[in-house]
Amino acid sequence: MSRLFILFLLSLAGTGCSPLPWRGADMEPPGFSLTARQTTIRPGSLLTLPEAIRIARAGNPQTVAARYLEQQAKAVRMQALSPALPQVKLSGRAARYRDPQRVASPSATNPTATSVSSEDLGTWDAVVTLNLFAGGRDVWNFRMAQDLVGAARLDAQQLERTVTTLVIAAYYQAVWRRAVAGALHASARALEAETVRVRTLLAHDKASLLDVTRVQVRAAEVMDQARAEDAQAELALLQLFHLLGLSAVPVKLEPPAEDPVGSVPSDDQLAWKEILARRPDLKAARLRISSQRAKVTTVEAELWPTLALAGSFGQRVDISGWPVEDGHWRNSGYLGLEMAWSPFEGGRIHYLVQQETAALRVMIENLRALELSAVLEIRTTLARLRSARDRLETARESLTLARTSLELEKKKVELGQSTFTDFQLIESSFLDAQVRVLQLMAEVRIAWYQFRLATGEL
Repeated sequence: MSRLFILFLLSLAGTGCSPLPWRGADMEPPGFSLTARQTTIRPGSLLTLPEAIRIARAGNPQTVAARYLEQQAKAVRMQALSPALPQVKLSGRAARYRDPQRVASPSATNPTATSVSSEDLGTWDAVVTLNLFAGGRDVWNFRMAQDLVGAARLDAQQLERTVTTLVIAAYYQAVWRRAVAGALHASARALEAETVRVRTLLAHDKASLLDVTRVQVRAAEVMDQARAEDAQAELALLQLFHLLGLSAVPVKLEPPAEDPVGSVPSDDQLAWKEILARRPDLKAARLRISSQRAKVTTVEAELWPTLALAGSFGQRVDISGWPVEDGHWRNSGYLGLEMAWSPFEGGRIHYLVQQETAALRVMIENLRALELSAVLEIRTTLARLRSARDRLETARESLTLARTSLELEKKKVELGQSTFTDFQLIESSFLDAQVRVLQLMAEVRIAWYQFRLATGEL
C-alpha cells in the first residue's frame, strides 16, 4: 500500500496542485509589491508641487499599470528561458485490476483461495529532457523577450514623465485660477469701498446718482468674474486630484518660489541627434524593432532540426505471470537522443517569415513617423514657449504702465480733476493687465515643462 500512496502523489503531477503558496489569481509572489501606497491628504493642508508629483507617480492608475506591464514582460522573458533548461516530467497511475475469468489460486498465505483474482497495479515514470540544438530558437526567443522588457520599462518611464507634466500643468492652472480669483475679489472689495465713498460724496452734493450706479455696476461685474474664476479653480483642482488618483479635498496650493524656466535654446542650438536618442518613447520603439528582428530569426530557425537528450526511469508491475505477487515490480527506462525535423510543411514557415518581415518593415516606418512627430512636437512647444515668454514681458510692461496710470488717476479724482468714468476705465485696464500677467506666468511654466518633456529632459 505504500507504493500505492507514492503512485497517488505522482499522479497529482500536472493537475495544477502546486506546493508554492503564492500561486493564485489574487496573490502576489514574494518581492512582487507594486501596489500603490495609499495616500491621504487632510483637508486644508498644504499640497506642494513636489509632493503632488510624488503622489501621482506612486498612485496614478496608469503609472501603476505600466509597472505591472513591465513585470508581465519580465515573466514572458523567463518563459522564453525555460525551454533551454532541463525539463522534468513525473507521471504515475494506480488501479485495481480484476479478472473475472480467473480464480485466485491457493497460496501459502491463502490456501483456500476461491475468489475472483484482484490485484493493485500501477506504474510511475520520471522523464528528463534537455534541448541540445534548436537552430538558435531559444536564444532568439530570449533576446526578443529581453528587448520587450526594456521597451516596457521605457514605456513606464515615458508615461510617468507624461503624468508628471500633466500634474504640473494642472497644479499651475489651479494656482493661476486662484490668483486671478483673489485679484478679482480684491478689486470687488475696493469697488465696494469706492461705492461707500461715492455715496458719501453724493450726500454732500459732490457726486451724482449716476456715479454711484456706475460704481455699483462695475462692482457687480467684477464679482461675477471672480465667481467664474472660483469655479474654474475648483475644476482645475478636480483635474489635479484625478491625476493623483485621489478624491478631491480642499487644499492650499503654493508654487515653487524660484522661477523654474531656464534659458530657451534657439533652433541652431538643438542637438537633434542627441534629443531623438534620449526620448524614452523612441528608445522603446527601437527596442521593439530589435525584438521583431529577433522574432524573424526565430521563425527562420524553425527550418532547422531539433536535437534533444532524453532519458527516463520508472517502475511498473510485471503482469506476465498471474497472479501478481506482492513486490513484483520491474524497472524500466531509456537514455538517448531525440531528433525532429520537418523537411516539408506546406510552405507555412516561408509565409510566416514573410509575415514577420512585413511587420518589421511596418515598425521601422512607424519609428520614422514617430521621429518626425517628435521633431514637430519639439518645434511646436519651443515656439509656444517663446511666444508665451515674449507676451509675458509685454504684459508686465503693460501692468507697470497700468499701475502708474491708476495711481495718477486716483490723485486726479481726489483733486476733482477727473470723472468716475475715466477712473473706472483705467481701473478695469489695470485689472485686465493683472489677470493677463498671472495667466501668462502659468502658461510660460507649463510650456517650459512641456518642452522639457518633448526633448526627453524631464
